[in-house]
Amino acid sequence: MQNRSNRQSHPASSVPALMFAVSVVGSNGLALSPILTDVARSFSTSALTISTAISAYGAATAASAFFLAARIDRIGIRRSLLGAMLVLIAALLLSATAPHWIVLTLAQALAGAAAGVILPAAYGSASLVAPAGQETRTLGRVIAGWSVSLVAGVPLSALISDAVGWRATYGTLALCATIALLGLRKLPERRAENPAPLRLSRLLAPLSYRDVPVLLLACLAFSSAFYGVYAFLADHIRTLLALSAGKVGFIAFAYGAGFMLAGFAGAPLIERLGPRRALPLALATIATVYLALLPAAQALVAVLAIAVLWGAASQISLNLLVLLLSRARPDERGAVLGLNTCTTYLGASVGTAVAGTLYTHAGFEALGVCASALVGLAALGLHWRLNGRRAEPREAAA
Repeated sequence: MQNRSNRQSHPASSVPALMFAVSVVGSNGLALSPILTDVARSFSTSALTISTAISAYGAATAASAFFLAARIDRIGIRRSLLGAMLVLIAALLLSATAPHWIVLTLAQALAGAAAGVILPAAYGSASLVAPAGQETRTLGRVIAGWSVSLVAGVPLSALISDAVGWRATYGTLALCATIALLGLRKLPERRAENPAPLRLSRLLAPLSYRDVPVLLLACLAFSSAFYGVYAFLADHIRTLLALSAGKVGFIAFAYGAGFMLAGFAGAPLIERLGPRRALPLALATIATVYLALLPAAQALVAVLAIAVLWGAASQISLNLLVLLLSRARPDERGAVLGLNTCTTYLGASVGTAVAGTLYTHAGFEALGVCASALVGLAALGLHWRLNGRRAEPREAAA
């Protein structure tokens, strides 16, 4: 690798910039749900039709992460990140000015293509600029960008939509992405000296690493259920309680508050149980949350309380999934995390599409039950694979 001496050149300024970049990506990916009804109304179409933009975003992010993330080490991690941020800015501006819902969908697909590079590059950069021995803590701070998007980005986007219109939401995000870009210019560069040719077999190589397949399947279940429920929860609550986008935006705030709280207070639990035991427990908690949301939907206060627990369990799950995957093969962390991002947003695309059908034809109750079952099965499978008898010889070898 080049420029390893730059590891700690700009840690103080780089980590907040990386966190902000992740928060912009997260805000864009999650902003459409609270304003889904408003966007559909402006284009004289249905919420299900506009949810196509969410699916397109997820599919493009997955494809980008799979085909482009493995090239980050060849191109250079800094160059890849800056180029992808420029593409994201263009996509957000196109979203803000879209004359038709199809153009909005295409713009979000372009934003997804950028996100598929930004996320693994940001996670990889976190390890690059982290002080020796603090890689996990630094990665956790960058991942905390998701909590910023949830606590501030999504609720503010909903309020901006109420006050000015939904197009101003994407204009504001484009401005935030520009600010993030300026903060990322001083990142150190890292590039593979003699990169191997990129073949499909090499892109899929992480699937042969220890525990990676089961972790990716759990990631697929986690993201499919999350994006499916999240995409239509706000519309469900607005229909039941006749609320504005700004008010249901506080669901994201509550979720983000729990996400942030777990980021600060979750470490003792993880240290006590260990990552392999804590991850199935966190997923089992999420499965319970999806069932609890069904009766709670009759009162916004109840939904907000459950959303705090949902966010806390999700933060622990996401952090542990990334941590365990990054440990699978440290010298190929970019490829592994790229496949993780691909799996996450494949789940976002498929989960939103399937959830839209369930929500439209069977109601939110059926959606919640299916999401709970999916995550519950993932929790059981992970517990068996990571903590069962078959895992013991490998733990000893490790």
